[in-house]
This record gives sequence, structure tokens and C-alpha cells, in this order.
Amino acid sequence: MAAALMLLASCTSSDKGFRTESRTFDQSSDHAQLTLDATLPVATTPGAAVMRQTLVDVMDQALCRIDSEDGKRLFPRFEGDINDSEALFSYYEQQGLAALEAKAKAFADMRAEGIRESTTLTDEEKEKYIAETPGYGFGFHLDKVHETDKIAVFDSENYIYLGGAHGGITGEGPMTFDKQSGMRLRAFFEPGSEVPMQPLLRKGMLSYFQERMEAAGSTLEMHLHLRDDGLIPLPQWAPMPTADGLKFIYQQYEVTAYVDGMPEFTLTYDEVAPYLLPEAKADLGL
Repeated sequence: MAAALMLLASCTSSDKGFRTESRTFDQSSDHAQLTLDATLPVATTPGAAVMRQTLVDVMDQALCRIDSEDGKRLFPRFEGDINDSEALFSYYEQQGLAALEAKAKAFADMRAEGIRESTTLTDEEKEKYIAETPGYGFGFHLDKVHETDKIAVFDSENYIYLGGAHGGITGEGPMTFDKQSGMRLRAFFEPGSEVPMQPLLRKGMLSYFQERMEAAGSTLEMHLHLRDDGLIPLPQWAPMPTADGLKFIYQQYEVTAYVDGMPEFTLTYDEVAPYLLPEAKADLGL
């Protein structure tokens, strides 16, 4: 406990001239553990500066709320220069860990109070159960996962554990940015594409569930929790451009049970091209 690992990596450049920097942090307090593994663009161009601001906003929203029941901030936004990486990261690491510790301690104190009020447990059992109170954990992960001469793709997937049976995945998911403007590409598909894309979505789901289906003797419908119309929805997260095509990632519970994980599959650009918006095609170089 109270051990820390902090590393601010030197800037790295891709073969497209796009520069990034990374930070790794892992520290525990009495009741909580915060990890941070983040990569941000260096603001060497106007587009990169806009992109960096957006990703700092993502980091701020993730760490200042964590799991705030009422949606309120747990600490103020960083007011310094977001290009001062040491000051920026240090602020969110310290504030994030303090906020997580406060929530975890409140939970531990409430649980201990309830245990001590028990009339069926011995003193030894009470102390044992209090000592076994799980801590809280939060991991903020932001990685650059793909890049072309037109776009940079970052993936935001966070892990949160609040003392339950298991943790959960949160975050923004894949985020695609136009390098020149720094603007985020949020809409990929023409309105109504979900219906004609059903054969492709079904093919992708079959590829993900194939081994599970063979092992359990089950069907795809037995794994999916679909709407009344029976359609496989497009994922709530935007697709992730890769070298091989668009990767679709469904969040926990979005279309299946927790035990089946987060279904994902990749469709080639030739397969998805007929359904893409013109601006998406342009950014993807199609």
C-alpha cells in the first residue's frame, strides 16, 4: 500500500509525424487503488491541440466523477496549462486517488458499523469480516491504437471495482479524430443502416460466439439479448478503424450477459463502405 509508480515517457513520433506522450501511474491508499495509463497527442499543430483538449476532457470526466451517484464532480477541473504534462497528470492522479479513497473509506466505515451492530457474530468474526472489506479500484486507460495520414484513433476503456462481485468496464470506447481539424468523427453510418447491415452484424456475432456455441451446443439467439424487433443493433460505441477494417465493440450487458464478455468483430472496409457517410469515407480514405 502507498506504493507509487509514475512515468512520463518522452514524446514519440509516428511515421506520419504525429507526436504523442504517455504517462503511467499506479498508487494505492488505505482503501483504494488508482491506475492511469494514458497517451495524449502533443499540441504541435492546431489539429493536435484540439485533439489534446478533447482527450483531456475525457480524462477529466472519468476521474472527477468515477461513480458519483448524483453525477456531481468530486473535485474541480484542472485550471492550469494542459500542455504542462507533469502538472496536468499529477493533478488528476492526486485528486483522483483522494476522491476514490474518500468513497472507499465511507463504504468501509458503513460496512464496519453494520458488522459491529450484529448480534449473531462473535467479536473475532466481526473483526475478521471488517478486515476482509474489499477496497475500491479504478483504472483509467487511454491508448492510441491506430493512425493514418488522415486520422488518429484513441481507445478509452476504464476498469472500475466498487467492492461487488466483479468490476466493470466504462469509458468512451474508440475515438477517431481528423488530424487536420482535430475534430472527433462521431457518426460513421448513414441513417437506417442498421437494417441492411443485419447480415454483416450477424456474421460478426457468429464469429465471436462460435466457440461458445460449439462448447454449449447453443445458438446465437440464446446468447444475444435483442429488442422486440429481433435486430442486432449497431454498438453504442463508435467503431474502431484498424488496418483490416472497422472493429465493432459492444459494451458489457449491451447485447449479452456479463459472462459472455464484450462481443467484438471486424468488418472489412469493402463490406461497410456502402453504408458509410461521405465524411466517414473521406476520413477513412475510401
